[in-house]
Amino acid sequence: MSATFNSSLPRAHWLAAGVAGMAVILSFLLARWISGTLRPKDFPPGPPIIPGLGNLHQMPIQKPYLKFHEWAKQYGDIVGIKTGTGNLVLLNTPKLVNELFDKRGAICSNRPINHILTKHVLPGPEEKSIAILQYDDYYRRWRKSFQFILSTTGIKRLLPLLEAEASSLCRKFLDGDKDYEQRARHWALAVPLVATTGERLDDLPADYGEKVCHAQDELLDLILPGAAPPVDIFPILKYVPEFLAKWKGHARYVRKCMVDDANNYLIGAKKTYDQIVKDPDSIGFDSLLPKIMKEQAASGGKEKFTDTELAFVGQAAVGAAVDTTLATFKNLMVAFAAFPETLVKAQQEMDRMAGDGPLKSERLGELKYLKACVSEVLRWRPTTPQGLPHVLTRDERVGEYFFPKNTMFIANAWTIHRNEEEYERPNDFMPERFIDNSFGLRPKFKAEDLENSGRRVLYAFGSGRRQCPGEQFAFTSVLLAAAKIVWAYDISPPHGGLDVSIDTGFKDGTVTQPIHPEVLFRLRDGKRRAGVLADANRTEHVARQLLG
Repeated sequence: MSATFNSSLPRAHWLAAGVAGMAVILSFLLARWISGTLRPKDFPPGPPIIPGLGNLHQMPIQKPYLKFHEWAKQYGDIVGIKTGTGNLVLLNTPKLVNELFDKRGAICSNRPINHILTKHVLPGPEEKSIAILQYDDYYRRWRKSFQFILSTTGIKRLLPLLEAEASSLCRKFLDGDKDYEQRARHWALAVPLVATTGERLDDLPADYGEKVCHAQDELLDLILPGAAPPVDIFPILKYVPEFLAKWKGHARYVRKCMVDDANNYLIGAKKTYDQIVKDPDSIGFDSLLPKIMKEQAASGGKEKFTDTELAFVGQAAVGAAVDTTLATFKNLMVAFAAFPETLVKAQQEMDRMAGDGPLKSERLGELKYLKACVSEVLRWRPTTPQGLPHVLTRDERVGEYFFPKNTMFIANAWTIHRNEEEYERPNDFMPERFIDNSFGLRPKFKAEDLENSGRRVLYAFGSGRRQCPGEQFAFTSVLLAAAKIVWAYDISPPHGGLDVSIDTGFKDGTVTQPIHPEVLFRLRDGKRRAGVLADANRTEHVARQLLG
């Protein structure tokens, strides 16, 4: 009995020691976590934290830019937030955005690592999404390839196609405003698709466009705040089994949608490329992916994109152009319907310039008021009101503030566009502000003094080296479509009116757009029908000649 009791003592001793050791380790980890949630030395001012949480308890799930705007008013031009152990900084002035994103772009252009995207949706080494690519040589190759269709020169090449699709959209409204959302999506996708793969959307199955938009919508639904647990903040959540973590099954479905979508671009581009190889004169228009394929075949393999990489280059090129274009167009149509005095002024400009038919694309640069309307809608309801975060690659001091490595920065476009000192009545839709001042600012801010200051006219598309490459494409596409539509139609609210409140009338999401975008299109008079039809026939003929 005594021997048995004595022999159990060492086991009890080691068990107690193990428990004590585990307690020490857990205490150390807990203390380290709590310490990490405290504000770093010389961090910008911000809302008070709770140790162990930081400001997580104050971070809104829906429309965080509205809370960010409140904090900007309370704490100033730069606001520091603790997202658990992470650091998030809001840049609320153009000067600060220029300082971090432009002047320090070499160290402040990475993206946060998103576990759901990189490990579940697109885990393959060649499966790349522009939203999560780090700022490296591969990203720069991607961005350079986009310039073929999204640069000033690229858009000039695409202008006949942009005009043909704008005229086609205008013609479709002759049948009334049914299927408005579907028609608008078709218009927004058609030119990016042909510019990327060489395929015309009208020649593809009827549900092609819906599948493209479905893939993008599913992705956005997955990564929206609150849609899945914050696994990047609390890494232990990665290990929760799937039967308790429904987001893992959703991520697998989103992966299928994204991969299928990317492969469709590759398949379409290969068909175009094969046709070019067979008969070089059969197509008179260079599209992005077939052009890359030709160049890679001629170069003997130097810096080649693989097929998988090409598929995702295509997906990124289309996505960069479509989402922002569609949202901007819908926001503008809602603004015209909600504020009819602005529509009347735009129609008067069209009548002076266009005469008996919709405006032709070569006169687009002469527009003043309508161009101001597009700029104003991007200020009033910016497509990306808080942008996508930039991540710092090293410790950095800017003035009196110190930012640790991996600090995330957000260019707070919503707040920048609502600075009452700079903008007269910033909450109102006032296109005239961009006629009086090309930056849309009060008279005391001279545009000529701002030209070389690093200030951008608008921050709706981001800033710095990660600025959305589709900005100019979206602006030109919307301006051209609006010119055709405004000449032909009166635009009015649906029965029951429109809700233009940012709180209740617009969706929560990465891109700002109306919850109910439907408006009514009615011909201004019977004479305009013939002009719409003639313009659509003319531009379609030009597009067919260009495409071969």
